[in-house]
Amino acid sequence: MFVFDRKQEVYDIAGVKVGGQPGEYATVLAGTIFYAKHYLVEDAEKGIFDKKKAEEVLKKQEEMSDVTGNPAMIQIFSESTEAMRKEIEFCTGVSDLPFLIDSTVAEAKIAGLKYADEVGLSDKAVYNSINVSCSEKELQEIKNSKLSAAILLAFNPKDSTVAGKIDLLETGAGTFDKGLVYLAKDLGITKQLCDPATLPIGAGCGSSVASGFVIKSKFGIAVGLGIHNAPSAWTWLKTFRKEHATKGPKGWEGLGADVFHMCDIGSNVIPILVGMNFVLYGPIENAPVVFPLCGMMDMIVSEANRVEHEIEPKEPHPALKMTA
Repeated sequence: MFVFDRKQEVYDIAGVKVGGQPGEYATVLAGTIFYAKHYLVEDAEKGIFDKKKAEEVLKKQEEMSDVTGNPAMIQIFSESTEAMRKEIEFCTGVSDLPFLIDSTVAEAKIAGLKYADEVGLSDKAVYNSINVSCSEKELQEIKNSKLSAAILLAFNPKDSTVAGKIDLLETGAGTFDKGLVYLAKDLGITKQLCDPATLPIGAGCGSSVASGFVIKSKFGIAVGLGIHNAPSAWTWLKTFRKEHATKGPKGWEGLGADVFHMCDIGSNVIPILVGMNFVLYGPIENAPVVFPLCGMMDMIVSEANRVEHEIEPKEPHPALKMTA
């Protein structure tokens, strides 16, 4: 493994530590709940869902976090302002974990921001995300809030290379007057988590992974990916899954779903092996498989950097919990 010459920031978000050198702090894992077509959602616009099933997956993620030593966050994805308030209220009522305010609808994220301020949850919230699509209104709402943590999405629509992502973070890449790192500071974001933006395999995914090393080297901020989106958007894999859904040569029947699941879950180890700090691993119900797998990767990274660079893992960490 390797270490970074630059000092690496470590942020404390409601007791969850994220950042640091590879092998120092365990990878933070965030599972998504209430995502599009989630089986437990009954009405996405109104925020109606099966509370029993929702609590079950939230508690299972907490359980797996306790078992492996990987800290967890809840990625709350909401479809509307009404749903956002209800879903934050529910999740924070049954879990003490930090949570991500996430949506494709800016007004829903703003509603989540305001609700967190109103009920005193801003210290647990992470805004996802500050990006090139943010309007002046959205940026102003972030600045006016008590929020201190946010994800900076380094998606540069003009240039998907590592250089393009760095340009966006450093200069604004012609979209903003200054880079996202400095803009976020002006908005009061002192805990910066950067997502280099996962692109499809064959269309920029490699640069998304490679950029993490450069971002941490240059800025020292926490970096992570929602890497599971890469296999999900992979045309070959989707075709394979469909072709092998119900029939095929002997031994291949139904193989499509298994292969898809393996690639989806397995992809989450990639950010860990290249020194990143957090993983947005996708559907929260995958926690029982994702946590032990990522915990194993953390152990390998920790073992290498403990021996080669004298970096001791800090509690909680799989290297201190997942032992024989």
